[in-house]
Amino acid sequence: MKYNVKLFIKLALIFFGLLFLVCVWMGRRDQLKEEPAGDKISCRDVEILLGALDVSLSDKIADDDMEQYLTYGQYIEICRELGADMMGLPDYDDRYETDFYLLKTDWYEAYRIMLAYLDPESSVWETTVFLLKIDEEAGEAYTEDGAVIAAYGYQSPDFEENVLREMEVYVKGGQLLTIVRTISGEHVLENVWVMEATEGLLECFYHQTDFSVKTDRLVERESIADLIFRDGKVVESKEKSEKIHGKLLWVSNEELEIEGKGVYPFAEGMEIYKLYGKLETLKRTDLKIGYEDTDYVVERGKICACLISVNEAADRIRVLLKNTAANSNYYNAVELIVDGDTVHIEADDLEVGERRSYRCAALTDRIVLNVEGVIKEDYAYRGTIECYRSAGGMVLINELPLEEYLYAVVPSEMPASYPTEALKAQAVCARTYAYLYILHAGLPQLGAHVDDTTSYQVYHNIGENAASTNAVKETDGMLLTYRGRPAQNYYYSTSCGAGTDAAIWKSGNLEDTVYMQPGRLNRTAYEEEGSDVNDEAEDLRNEDKFREFITSVDENDLENEEPWYRWTYTVESLDPDDLLMRMKERYAANPTSVLTKTKGDYYVSQPIEKLGRVIDISIAQRGPGGVADELLIVADTGTYKVVAEYNIRSVLCDRTSEVVRQDGSTVVPASLLPSGFFMIDAGKDKENMVGYTLIGGGYGHGVGMSQNGAKVLGREGASYRQILEFFFSGCELEEITTITEI
Repeated sequence: MKYNVKLFIKLALIFFGLLFLVCVWMGRRDQLKEEPAGDKISCRDVEILLGALDVSLSDKIADDDMEQYLTYGQYIEICRELGADMMGLPDYDDRYETDFYLLKTDWYEAYRIMLAYLDPESSVWETTVFLLKIDEEAGEAYTEDGAVIAAYGYQSPDFEENVLREMEVYVKGGQLLTIVRTISGEHVLENVWVMEATEGLLECFYHQTDFSVKTDRLVERESIADLIFRDGKVVESKEKSEKIHGKLLWVSNEELEIEGKGVYPFAEGMEIYKLYGKLETLKRTDLKIGYEDTDYVVERGKICACLISVNEAADRIRVLLKNTAANSNYYNAVELIVDGDTVHIEADDLEVGERRSYRCAALTDRIVLNVEGVIKEDYAYRGTIECYRSAGGMVLINELPLEEYLYAVVPSEMPASYPTEALKAQAVCARTYAYLYILHAGLPQLGAHVDDTTSYQVYHNIGENAASTNAVKETDGMLLTYRGRPAQNYYYSTSCGAGTDAAIWKSGNLEDTVYMQPGRLNRTAYEEEGSDVNDEAEDLRNEDKFREFITSVDENDLENEEPWYRWTYTVESLDPDDLLMRMKERYAANPTSVLTKTKGDYYVSQPIEKLGRVIDISIAQRGPGGVADELLIVADTGTYKVVAEYNIRSVLCDRTSEVVRQDGSTVVPASLLPSGFFMIDAGKDKENMVGYTLIGGGYGHGVGMSQNGAKVLGREGASYRQILEFFFSGCELEEITTITEI
């Protein structure tokens, strides 16, 4: 028994001794954690990412340590400052000692949580880019990203070591912040323009960026190729050598037709390069209808690249002759008289895709066009008339020299009795307007640059006239330009004594039309450059000041004697159902043009089914010069906002009431009020609005050149250059042959 007790005690001591050793060993094992392996996050990148969230590390990390990696201890300090418990930021105590370096994967896991709390507007986001080039001196990074044609700035110097690689990155605004990770494997750039190919090096251009790349591949210079990248080098290339050339007849979003070659679809990833002058990547809308300035690179029957190789003079225009009687682009039948012979053509005579062209033997002779129901003063057309059977029907296109087109435009847009200098100003405006559409066709799918209606410029509505033709000839080839490019110029009939700017159309391209600034259009404005007349135009946004302005006549205004300078429009009996119909028409044309008020004074786009009684109609907001910009309609079913002057002019025009001009003459507008420069006086029966009177001025949209203002200036001795300088401040006149930019 005594022996057993001693044995038991001895075994117990051994057991507890071993247990103690195991505990010591376990404790030492926890103390001797192995530092995780992998890419580490630098203090510099952490500072960049937190700086994007307006969080500073200046008191956590010394400047000298910014080039070091972030330690776990520093991460803990950052988490404490940001409120780790509230955010639920992860701790990695089981993996790190305080002096261990934090891995990138763990940092970015935590950073995504920080973004959710500290960046509710998502100003910082994660995306994938392929880096084409770094300009270290300018601090700019150029990527493949087609949505961002301009260069990024970049903050982390790691980008400089990862050119020609695909990577996940963080971005804020126009700045690349840091690299989350580089993506292994191959990356393909399709349809790259290879400018030069020397031994071991390619000089390339892609998405507005020239870049160099090392390669062992042999690639022909000045060629289109697919380049396959791995680890910053081209490891494979595929050249595309098949090309076709010819006149571009039409282009849609999916395909194009080249004269004599047929219809070709676009390949996915098709690129368009302008090779003359400054090398540029262009858009599909930059392809010039009716011209032969482009080589088309074809692969497997599809267009994969377009090479615009010459600066062919844009001196011919293609005009769609609308079937105005049917309000259509298409005809069932037409009759042409060519050199005395009559040709009758019916749509059913042509197969879809078939095109027939007609022109007179002598260049100075004209084709006579007879179409039932079409009323025009001049039916004789210069140049060529094409009858083309599209899928929608037969269209007529008149192709002719730009200058000859203007012979029929200028008298249709401005009376030939106007002063010569005014006609010259009109000719320059009309030429510039047409030239822009030659460069960027308005109707590319139909193979036309413009049509012959007010949608573009009125053409052949009035016969040619010697005075207007001479104005075209005396300004031959002159364009209105802004910073070396053709200017977006607009014109209208008559001002009310003030003009407005292109913001009325809500297009968002105001920076392209800064030369069409709003202002008072009076003799003071013309004679005293730099006067405060533009401030006066801004003042007219105020309802009381505009009312005072529009109900008076200023003898200093250029057009105060014109009939359209002041006018009134009275709707004696307001029909709510008729008003609702017009609101629905504008909503159908553009759902953002008619909005409905919801809770919290917000306006949303939604269909309007019923209007009910109309309680009030008023101008809620005016633009520069006092133009109506927002119209409020209060009814017993709700409050509605009509946006933009064109829509307002349409909604308030009942199409039966008369406009009375200041000379006493009257006219019933077909669908639009004369202008958006008016005030409203409501006619009410108790709380119901039963009618309204508008007191307004001017005729047209009010942007750019007032034609009657130009007439007055011409009569008072201004040259066409001075007229254009007044209405388009900052623009210059240049010869069409000197323009190289598209």
